[in-house]
Amino acid sequence: MPTALTNNHRDDHRYSFSRIRRLLAVLSGLVLLGALAVVGWSSLRDYHETLHTTENELDVLTLSVDEHIARTMEGSQRTLQQIREDGVFRSCVAGRDRACLHAFLKGQSDINPLFNSLAVIDEEGLLLGSSLQHPVPAFNVSQLPYFRNARARPERPFVLGEYQPDPSGQRDGLQFGVPLLNRDGSFGGVLVAGINQDELQRFFASVSRKPGVIIRMFRDDGVTLARFPPDNADLGRSIAHMDFFADRYREQPSGVQYETGKVDQINRLMAWRKVNGWPLGVLLTLETERALQPWYEEIAINLGVAVLLCVGALALLVYLFAQLRRMERTEADLYLTKVAVERGADMAIWLDMQGHIRYVNATASSRLGYSERELLDMRFRDINPEFHPDSWPKFWQHLREKKHLFDELELCTRAGEIFPVEAYSNYVQFNGEEYNCAVVRDISERRLAEQAVIKSEQQLRLALEASNTGLFDLPLEGRRAAITSPEYDRMLGYQPGELAETFDKWKDQVHPQDREQTIGALRDYFVGNSTQFAVEYRRRLKSGEYRWFLSRGRFVEFDYRGKPTRLIGTMTDITERKEAQERITELANFDLVTGLANRNLLRDELRLALAAAERFGRHLAVLFLDLDRFKTINDSLGHTAGDMVLSQVASRLRAEVGKADILARLGGDEFVVVLTDIAGPLAASAIADRILASFAVPFELEAGGFASSTSIGISIFPDDGADADTLIRNADVAMYQAKASGRGNYQFFTADMNTRASERLVLETSMRRGLVQNEFVLYFQPQASLEDGRIVGAEALIRWQHPEQGMIPPGKFIPVAEESRLIVPLGSWVLEEACRHAASWVAKGLPPLTVAVNLSPMQFSQPGLVQQVRDCLERYGLPPERLELEVTESVVMQDVDQVAATLDAFNALGVKLSIDDFGTGYSSLSYLKRFAFDKLKVDQSFVRDLSDDPNDTAIVLAIIGLGKTLGMSVLAEGVETQAQLKFLREAETDSIQGFLFSRPVPEPDFVELVRSQARLPLM
Repeated sequence: MPTALTNNHRDDHRYSFSRIRRLLAVLSGLVLLGALAVVGWSSLRDYHETLHTTENELDVLTLSVDEHIARTMEGSQRTLQQIREDGVFRSCVAGRDRACLHAFLKGQSDINPLFNSLAVIDEEGLLLGSSLQHPVPAFNVSQLPYFRNARARPERPFVLGEYQPDPSGQRDGLQFGVPLLNRDGSFGGVLVAGINQDELQRFFASVSRKPGVIIRMFRDDGVTLARFPPDNADLGRSIAHMDFFADRYREQPSGVQYETGKVDQINRLMAWRKVNGWPLGVLLTLETERALQPWYEEIAINLGVAVLLCVGALALLVYLFAQLRRMERTEADLYLTKVAVERGADMAIWLDMQGHIRYVNATASSRLGYSERELLDMRFRDINPEFHPDSWPKFWQHLREKKHLFDELELCTRAGEIFPVEAYSNYVQFNGEEYNCAVVRDISERRLAEQAVIKSEQQLRLALEASNTGLFDLPLEGRRAAITSPEYDRMLGYQPGELAETFDKWKDQVHPQDREQTIGALRDYFVGNSTQFAVEYRRRLKSGEYRWFLSRGRFVEFDYRGKPTRLIGTMTDITERKEAQERITELANFDLVTGLANRNLLRDELRLALAAAERFGRHLAVLFLDLDRFKTINDSLGHTAGDMVLSQVASRLRAEVGKADILARLGGDEFVVVLTDIAGPLAASAIADRILASFAVPFELEAGGFASSTSIGISIFPDDGADADTLIRNADVAMYQAKASGRGNYQFFTADMNTRASERLVLETSMRRGLVQNEFVLYFQPQASLEDGRIVGAEALIRWQHPEQGMIPPGKFIPVAEESRLIVPLGSWVLEEACRHAASWVAKGLPPLTVAVNLSPMQFSQPGLVQQVRDCLERYGLPPERLELEVTESVVMQDVDQVAATLDAFNALGVKLSIDDFGTGYSSLSYLKRFAFDKLKVDQSFVRDLSDDPNDTAIVLAIIGLGKTLGMSVLAEGVETQAQLKFLREAETDSIQGFLFSRPVPEPDFVELVRSQARLPLM
């Protein structure tokens, strides 16, 4: 039975391979016929496309030649007409001056390269002059056709001859002329030009890129006037006998057709076109055979390709038949083995020496996801992702020597799954060929189990290392050694295996303050108060330092009495977490600069103190402190110096209050002192006096000693409030009253202070509304020159026209604006309005005036200030030299680099700069020298007492001298008396402003002052 099965199988395969051979032969023939058909159809299509392309090219070329000839003829006609109308030419012709004509025509011929000759013929046909020679011979051209045409119709714009010698007989050319008329309009002769054929030939050569193309220019009567390539024999010959000329030329402006020569019987492609506006035509001819030359070359290439395809197809067919024969033999050789192992439990994969898969059983096909046919078309490297071509010969040699090999490797399925296998390779020789008959077993499940165990161990180890966690197995019986993990040892500062851990040693190394809590956690777990042992504690390391640890564990062994004898668990280093928690608590409740309680902790401790005071019937005082002139320190010496002052203030406050009292810094330069137990307000006064006295000693800074004071507001519990927020708020109100009373003092809260605080809040709210509703206006105080008394500028001063309260003076709302930061939008508004008004003064034709605008320190620190000034100048078209920006000494003493960059930007912009209130601050001469100011303003506090105080007199003279020395102009503010004016003028002050000349006035009044040419009376 197996023998019959085998024979049937072989017969079936023979029939199958025979059928494949016949099919391949038929398919090859069909492919060959199809290829020949495609080549033939492609050649026919290319034939028509080649002719069509050539037709288009010649047609486009006729258009280019047509346009060039038209331009050439129009240029020639225009040039001849200009010569004809030239006065010199006309006088030479009228006087029949041949020398004059020769000189003139030669000059025109030299400047017109298109002409190779110029000649003048009189009404009788005699040659009067020529550009080529002088004197001219006695030629008569009255019989030439173009002369007869000109004489017959002198009104025509031009006459066109043939390619012939010029009238003097010197040079050949296309003769082109314009009639000459006498004054009475009668015929007076002809001005003839010989058009240079070389120019036309160069153009024809430049456009004729196709070999074999002949270009002709002909007259409407068919006479050839020009030809490319040049052929003098063809010139003057008529083409009227050609079919296109007789049939279509008279009726159509252009065309393309094929025509066979009547003499040489050569078929040619002709493209012709009439020259628009001229009795001329263009004819391009190309032999059809030459036009088809590219097609012939392509046909040769196609035939060569077809032959190669046929040869290649035949070679491929032979190769395929050879492969079929080889496959037939291989199929027969492997069939018996395939029957034997087809249904085996393991995969069977047979390979040849080249790595081709020669056989696979159904198990291998199913596991790999390929069909048997697909696998037989593959190589071993296609299913083995680790295959290396270099190692295959070595493997085969090793297999040939050992005959049997065992190896573990990986295979890849169609879906991309890679799985491990065990391969039992067997070396077999059959029919002279070598094979590897391998039995392959899938070990995926076993490998997964192994990897799961390894991965679990790795994950546990990584988790413990990443979390700073160690494992311990600790006997609870005295000195028995514990088992600890390497990470456990490393956390305690030991090398793995170095630590000899015992229960007694563990207890001894726990921090004394945490030992009772730790032992208590063990006890609670044992008695059942907790589900596991868990405790946070500090333990001493090998180095002697302590770190925080979290230990968790469970009892796993007990003695006969039920007492635990063994504890297994984990220990985690939580030092960083503990430090972070402490840091968070510190940041949340303490000020970083002073170490005092912050606002949050103050409220909590004050609530506790209030509860105790209420319970025991005690008084409690809240002191609200605000440092005087602290902003000056920050602005002039920097925030580092400011932090040093705050730290020293905290130290002095600690020295003046009791340990039970509360100290806090709210932020900035504000401090709060809570006296938790006082007999009454007098006790709070005593503490406040001591605090004020402590400020009498200057603060020690790197730049030297700095004297400052503080203003204190005091509120008393329960008289001034029953809760923390009310007491702090009322103490704050009292502090503002202390500042208003001259600083450096303290004030107790009273009921009417709340009213004033409310008024201040209402004022701030009204200011915000006033900005939106345009309630603010600008006044201008004139600045007068002490040279001639005229007005040279004005200072822009803000006023508030309140809808209910009327005009509010600046002294009332400017301090509130500075405290609430409203000074920034107010300053921006003043800058905008001042530029707008100053620009309107320029438009009204007023004399050059400078408008001065004050910049507050807060406004000066804004990052976009320079751009804002630039935008204002550009928006209103105000010249930058008309704007003067005033800054105070406190601004200059801020961040020097930032101030220098801003002032340099203003200087580059062209804006003037002045330093205001000079002498009232630090008056740093180094800064004054460093920054390029244009003007120095003497503060009115020095000007006011010039007549009475010799110190003020000396200061003013020093300021004026300093300004002059540094090249700045000097302006004195607050001039109110003639005596002050006289002194300032004698001191060579440049200008003044003050009530003596004019108070600040609205903008229309200021404009009227300028227009009326008001002047400061000078003695």
